[in-house]
Amino acid sequence: MRLNVAVVAGGGFQGQGIVEAIHAIPEARAIIVDSTADAIGELLADHYVQAPPLEPPEPFDEFLLELVSAERIDLVVPATQRELRRLALGAARLRQSGARVAVCPPALLDVLLDKQALYGALAQAGLPVQALVELGPAAPFPLFGRPRSGWGGRGNLRLDAPEQLHAAGSEALAHSHAWVRFLEHFDEFSADFAIDFEGRFSPVTLRRRVRTSGGFAVVSQSVDDADALAVVQRLGDWLCQQDACGLFNVQLLRTPDNQVWLSDINPRHGTSGGHALAEGNNLVAFLLGQPGARARRAVRTFRPLRQQAVPLLPGTVRGLVFDLDDTLLDHKQWMLDRMALASRQLADQVAPDVLLAQTYVALEEGEHARLIDVVAAGVGRVDLRDQLLAAYRASVPAQAVLYPDVLDVLGNLRRQGLRLALLTDNPPASQRAKIAAAPGLAEAFDVVVFTREHGAEKPARAAFDMAAAGMGLAPDELVMVGDNPARDAMGAIAAGFASCLLVQRGGGRFQIHEELFARCAPDVAARTWAAPDLRVLPLAMRLAAT
Repeated sequence: MRLNVAVVAGGGFQGQGIVEAIHAIPEARAIIVDSTADAIGELLADHYVQAPPLEPPEPFDEFLLELVSAERIDLVVPATQRELRRLALGAARLRQSGARVAVCPPALLDVLLDKQALYGALAQAGLPVQALVELGPAAPFPLFGRPRSGWGGRGNLRLDAPEQLHAAGSEALAHSHAWVRFLEHFDEFSADFAIDFEGRFSPVTLRRRVRTSGGFAVVSQSVDDADALAVVQRLGDWLCQQDACGLFNVQLLRTPDNQVWLSDINPRHGTSGGHALAEGNNLVAFLLGQPGARARRAVRTFRPLRQQAVPLLPGTVRGLVFDLDDTLLDHKQWMLDRMALASRQLADQVAPDVLLAQTYVALEEGEHARLIDVVAAGVGRVDLRDQLLAAYRASVPAQAVLYPDVLDVLGNLRRQGLRLALLTDNPPASQRAKIAAAPGLAEAFDVVVFTREHGAEKPARAAFDMAAAGMGLAPDELVMVGDNPARDAMGAIAAGFASCLLVQRGGGRFQIHEELFARCAPDVAARTWAAPDLRVLPLAMRLAAT
């Protein structure tokens, strides 16, 4: 059963870490809900939905309720601070529609989102926090002020002397900022954790902010600090007593005299909170009641801004032609699953685990066409070659494993009005078995073409022409989507297709040497682009249509 997680305001950089955590959960989809188009989240989401702005609230609230019902949303997660109160106020109605909302109650948010109220509440609870300072000439300068309703490093101020206070306007600053003594030297830590809907406290990821940019950590390193972890645990106990829920990012300061102070509490995912996932601590999985934490591993993480190019395709593109194996379907998994079934028939002659281990080796060495011969030789039983071949051919897994982005991307393309075809090599009988074992796949296509039924496999032109004819489109109105530079890219461009996307699947059979590709087939390389998955396609097609 698929798990559907909506990430509100996740179109920007803030949503990236949450989407990565969602995609690390088997069978989980990330539906990004944002008010903007042309957002980086379009390249990350399984489904990107443009929503009304938060204000006025009624259109946004109704839109989100309808989305929860239509997409069968299980969990709603905020990506930024702006939508916390809106989601908290609508949580009960969303719950009635089937979705839990990972957000604190409104009364608690009133405290957590006001630094002055927060520091007072923490001090009253006996938690270590710097004492608030009343602004005035007798204040213990230098002072450090955080905006009462701000986040990150925006709007922080330092006052070194009473003269600065007078010049800036003491009454306004006393109202706008929460003030404490300025600390000259300290180490800054961040703690990331979650509190689920039953009030359970997740494992904690504690990291040192090695380098920051724009108010968030771009380089983080795992740390073990018993004192800081103890403070976070005490904070977690207090939050649970206040019926807190959701993802949390907390800043702590350790002074040279080894005092640990709570500095800031963000009742949402930290922009750099992807460090928790890198450690093996999946906080979104924890909220969903899934196994979220592996044995912790200490890491140093880097959060670079990485550019991804989306080609501006001609506006005449009206259809896409997809390869099957290693593009839509995990071919190595299919072959290994077939061998697992076949191994049961030969278990009295070869141990199944030995047969599967040798199959894996053969697949990783690219011996797909000679699989049976290579495996039989590898286990030292060439005499079993014919028996193994017969058993393998007779074995058909009950389900084929599609890559997790496939059905959502095909559905998004369908909604854009594009025509879709499947063009696949290998024996038609085996390919039909794969398609039949992949629920929802056959229905996604207008045309299915088996190359061997039309004379020759790709890159021969006949099957490309047959796919175009079956769709009722000219070749220059089509984009090929595959994984093999020679068969898919060179074949499609030679057949007159407008362009080709080569999908570089982790664990796939073909990986492109881009420099050699450009050198040996420059005309093809100029009309081909590569991506790690299919999620770039809906955006590329939307841009082509505009």
